[in-house]
Amino acid sequence: MRPVFRGDVPTDGQGKPVCFKKYGDARNALIGRIGDYCCYCESPIQNPAVEHIQPKSHEPALEKTWSNFLLACPICNSIKNDQPINAANLSDYFWADTDNTLRGFFYEKDRAPQVHASLTVAHQHIARNTLALTGLDREPSHPLLTKKDRRWEKRREAWAKAERAKFNLSRQSSGPMREQIIDTAVSTGFWSIWMTVFHDDPDMRQRFIKAFTGTSEDCFDRRTQPVARPGGKL
Repeated sequence: MRPVFRGDVPTDGQGKPVCFKKYGDARNALIGRIGDYCCYCESPIQNPAVEHIQPKSHEPALEKTWSNFLLACPICNSIKNDQPINAANLSDYFWADTDNTLRGFFYEKDRAPQVHASLTVAHQHIARNTLALTGLDREPSHPLLTKKDRRWEKRREAWAKAERAKFNLSRQSSGPMREQIIDTAVSTGFWSIWMTVFHDDPDMRQRFIKAFTGTSEDCFDRRTQPVARPGGKL
């Protein structure tokens, strides 16, 4: 999961915080802040849904609250749906807007995101909860995987593109080639996969961090290694 920075509530022409009449009115502002990618599976989405971290069915007072919004693809949104998440159990999950979610998971070819064994036992439990929340742990061996859910296939396709890009860069390391790789990565999505495949190339990783709108830069050191997010659990 890509750690994102949503920022403060957007302001109007007079500098006053915007009051959204409908939660859907926040969609364009969210896209401008964190890009048109799912905040859970990282897939690019043409018509992202405004996703409520704490479902409006359980927390109606937060239905139009900016700090309760993320963006989600149809699959992640439908699986998470209205699972009972509220202030009492919010800390049972890692969230892209408050934690350095890259530290919680690692990526392998042809696999769903995996929980980092280096995490504490408590954090491993939170990480597993997070994957299950939107079904990010679903792959061909998972009993709940459906034909409609092609997220694992899209991750595999993104991995293949990233590997080809890395090979091409090894044969022709140039500025234009790196720019082309960024163009491909941004259109393909799955930021964490690109960060993983180019794990030994700090220049490319820094480019990925900057190219994907809203990636939280305070989650990385100068060598693009993930660090604890200020104020987060991870």
